[in-house]
Amino acid sequence: MSQTISIIPLSQITKHTNAGAKAHNLSILLKMGYDVPETLVIPFESFDEYSTDKERGLLSISRLLSGILDENKEYSVRSSANVEDSSLFSFAGQFETQLNVKGLEDVVEAVESTWNSAQGDSATAYRSGLGHTDPHLKMGVLIQEMVKPEYSGVVFTRNPITGLDEVIVETVDGYGDALVQAGVTPERWVYKWGNWIEHPSGREPREYTILSVVEIAKKIAAVVGSPIDLEWAYDGQQIVWLQMREITTLRNTNIYSNRISREFLPGIILPLVWSVNIPVVNTSWKRLFIELLGSSAEAIDINKLAKSFYYRAYFNMGIIGDIFEMLGMPREALEILAGIESPQDGRPAFRPGPRTMKYLPRMIVVALRKLFFSKNIEIFLRDNKKAYQEIASLDSSSLDESEVLQVIESLFELNTNASYFVVVSQLLNSLYNMILRSQLEKRRIAFDRITYMEADTRLRPIDPKQQLDFLRTEYLSLDSARQDLLKGMTWKQALRTEEIDDFGKKLRGFIQRFGHLSDSGNDFSKPTWREDPTLIIRMITNHHPQKTALEQSKDQTKLAAALNKSGMLRRIYSLANRYREYRESVNFLYTFGYGLFRRFFKRMESLLIQNGLLENREEIFFLTYDEVKLLLDNPSNAEYLRKKIIERQKEIQRFQEISLPEVIYTELPETVLFKGRVLRDLRGVATSRGHYIGPARVVDGPSDFDKIKVGDVLVIPYSDVSWTPLFSKAAAVISESGGILSHCSIVAREYRIPAVVSVSGAMDLTDNTLVAVDGYTGEVQIMED
Repeated sequence: MSQTISIIPLSQITKHTNAGAKAHNLSILLKMGYDVPETLVIPFESFDEYSTDKERGLLSISRLLSGILDENKEYSVRSSANVEDSSLFSFAGQFETQLNVKGLEDVVEAVESTWNSAQGDSATAYRSGLGHTDPHLKMGVLIQEMVKPEYSGVVFTRNPITGLDEVIVETVDGYGDALVQAGVTPERWVYKWGNWIEHPSGREPREYTILSVVEIAKKIAAVVGSPIDLEWAYDGQQIVWLQMREITTLRNTNIYSNRISREFLPGIILPLVWSVNIPVVNTSWKRLFIELLGSSAEAIDINKLAKSFYYRAYFNMGIIGDIFEMLGMPREALEILAGIESPQDGRPAFRPGPRTMKYLPRMIVVALRKLFFSKNIEIFLRDNKKAYQEIASLDSSSLDESEVLQVIESLFELNTNASYFVVVSQLLNSLYNMILRSQLEKRRIAFDRITYMEADTRLRPIDPKQQLDFLRTEYLSLDSARQDLLKGMTWKQALRTEEIDDFGKKLRGFIQRFGHLSDSGNDFSKPTWREDPTLIIRMITNHHPQKTALEQSKDQTKLAAALNKSGMLRRIYSLANRYREYRESVNFLYTFGYGLFRRFFKRMESLLIQNGLLENREEIFFLTYDEVKLLLDNPSNAEYLRKKIIERQKEIQRFQEISLPEVIYTELPETVLFKGRVLRDLRGVATSRGHYIGPARVVDGPSDFDKIKVGDVLVIPYSDVSWTPLFSKAAAVISESGGILSHCSIVAREYRIPAVVSVSGAMDLTDNTLVAVDGYTGEVQIMED
């Protein structure tokens, strides 16, 4: 049975029409009420007829167009294939597009050229190069009335490279097709949270129109439900929308930040500490997320919440952003949390939506339970203190390997639970502080200048700072001769010297209470104060207690008066005091229990050395916990793991002095390892993600095509469809011109290689120059070979 061939007005396109993504997306814009050129759509069925019988196909199209085409108007004839603008392939420049076509005969000829391009050599080679083997390519065609633009462009409602919440607009004078043409560099505008953070100079008259483009695009994206890019044209009176696509490059984009993690795990984190700390801490966060979100949070992978870059800890803000979205919070807020520099005004605000309402009853129940959480904290403090003391009282030197493992597993269970109470007590303390701050601001009392006298008094026995202040005072009460004597003493000397016998007893009491502390409470590879107690003497002799400022005293006096007048304020202040005490008590107990890991891993290390499975002390910290267990289960792995230890020791020595950024997009460039080897920096616009270091290969035109080798950095003035085969060999691309929609950018994204365009001076590079390409920041570094 023969198919009914027709030409369909854009307004009649439905989701069942076989006409390609371009046609469907344009019809969505039209139905939303936005200005779209008058468009006729030739569906796939006409292409099928032409493929079977060319003469018959052309005759059918000519007959159908003759009754509806305006011979006095000019048209653009564009492809709308079933493979274009998909999540995997764009087919940029592979299919024919013709502008300013006038008259029935020329339009039919342009349609035929578009159909023929579907099976042309260029498109076939392109499909083969990318592994696109689907033989069922279908070609629809759009016939649009021409718009005579003053300027045109493309707008991205989210940064397509980094995923940041910023709107990017690229513009060119005249027709928008120049965005993908050879040698054209568009003007770039970047709008973020109510401010232009990048814009071309001398284009103020265009700013109102570009801002309208931004605002309309954001509205369209909100309706569509995903980040999009749109092509548009401005004819001097109105903005006309020409094309819409989903930004598919944002999938699996992660942002890592050390803004928070460096407070808990600063500096180099050794493998054993990482393998213990991450499951202990992240399991507690997952527990809290499950309380708030239920089964939706079950799929959270605790091992992906954090990532180690060169042995430094970073949190995965992408997963946190997913959790924000589950709660109905703006995903963009994670940029503030991650420490990405942003304008102060216009930041995303939290507005409860349907997703929030879904979890709201559950969140309210959790919040109410946490408001009455004091009893849970007190039970935890009682029970965990007893459990930790039982473990601490064990004679570790008498335990064998299996017994040590049992203790370590018990510590995992205890500390994972304790970590949860650390998180909750900190959150509740922050909540009551926030409420107290708001009440004090109404009374013009500076929150940062008040003290929690009740809590501080009760916390004195477990507060090392207060105890150091006390010991410093005692030290200063000694005569100058005994002060000078103590300054040069070791710990053992101080405890045995009769002249300072009373002070020595106080030192012994301090180390008994605080000896488990170290430089970092979360890094048990660090020696404890008990292991190096002479440090305590130096801390005391050099310690200077903080003096109370006059302004603080004034605010404390105002607070006392306000507390006498307001019962509600007294209640809030009392709760803030209590939860400050809970927070510090829980932290102190957790630090004590977590520190026990060191003692029992050190015992395990001694046993492994005795058995010849490790050679030196401290080596156990260069293995993960799973590797330690593997070594115990199968000692034949000792040689393999020994090589691992040596490899990691060399790596850490090499990475010790490198400087890492606060924020990392998906991956980290190797250039951080080449300190002092960067000769020169070039800047451009990042248009395809990734990092690469390799030799430059400068290609000025077709005569240089044979120069490119596998693994080269392709350096070009521009590219068009005929240059596409080069990308199958290149490992990165640097272009002297172009923008996000230029041919080289689109093809680089499809080949998944980094690209930086609009790089001034790129063509001055010479072959074999070692270059580093950063497809996230747009940085190109000339390296010492």
